[in-house]
Amino acid sequence: MKRHIWSLALNIAMLAALIFAAGCLTASLAPVVNSPDNSGDTSIDVPPEVPSSESEPAAITPPNNNTVSVDPVSGQSEEVDLRWEQLCLSNEYQVQIAKDPGFSIVVLDTGSFAPASSTSPGAFYPAGGRSSSPSSLTTIGNLEAGHTYYWRARVRQAATGQQMLSPWSEVSSFTVEPGIPTKTPGIGLQSIYPSNGLMSYPAKQADFSWSPLSDTTKYRFMLSKDAAITQVVVDTVTNTTAYTFEGQLDYGQAYFWRVMALEPVPGDWSATFSFRTGAAPVSPPSESPPGTPPWAWAIIVIGLILFCVIIVLIFTMRRR
Repeated sequence: MKRHIWSLALNIAMLAALIFAAGCLTASLAPVVNSPDNSGDTSIDVPPEVPSSESEPAAITPPNNNTVSVDPVSGQSEEVDLRWEQLCLSNEYQVQIAKDPGFSIVVLDTGSFAPASSTSPGAFYPAGGRSSSPSSLTTIGNLEAGHTYYWRARVRQAATGQQMLSPWSEVSSFTVEPGIPTKTPGIGLQSIYPSNGLMSYPAKQADFSWSPLSDTTKYRFMLSKDAAITQVVVDTVTNTTAYTFEGQLDYGQAYFWRVMALEPVPGDWSATFSFRTGAAPVSPPSESPPGTPPWAWAIIVIGLILFCVIIVLIFTMRRR
């Protein structure tokens, strides 16, 4: 009798454990974008590709359709922070960002991605430029200003190491604000030649000129291979608003240059201007000298034979 009671108790405990595990595995992911809240929740349901349960993702606040600010000069978006609910006993996820709600134009697919915290999963899409943070979804940020993006997430691996695919989370969206290009040039010295951003600039005897400053009698000129002006090619002083580089620049190389007033009053550096030299000229194929035609060799051979015959005849007649 006691054996049956213990067996019944064990079966009830196992059933309760299975119900709890099923409740964890059927929990759903829900996206969160860390940006100012906007009214209106227009959720888009996307069916799971490889479902592991029958549950459907449920959205939580803040709602989608958030707006991400953008730098008006560079056109680069600010950092976009993404968070989603933890799925029970999971430590790796997959995040996708696309230009359309159907995810036919995918901008980013992380594959298997491990957040810094498995209990509070999240990551960020970096602002324009490079990012080396392990919490960054990509190493280079390049979202377009004035465009709406859609994102979703799902589980790829449980904490036990088991590979699994949960249903995709509910699709959420965010919009990068449009950039406003600047219309006025920067304050200070301005490039005259070469114009900023010029392509295919001659690599030999490069000329530079800039706008003058009133009563300035001396300028400092710097030319470099990088925008930070650390790979300096030229650092010189000139009494005019022009400088000629007599050397040879590298072909197909981007160069950066700037100037500043020195006398009578030192000023600030101008903006950094850039140009790119043209490709190396293609040398024409070398032409081999024309060879001797066959008929000329025939004439030479016949002439040698005749010469030899004449010499033999001369010696023969002398002996007689």
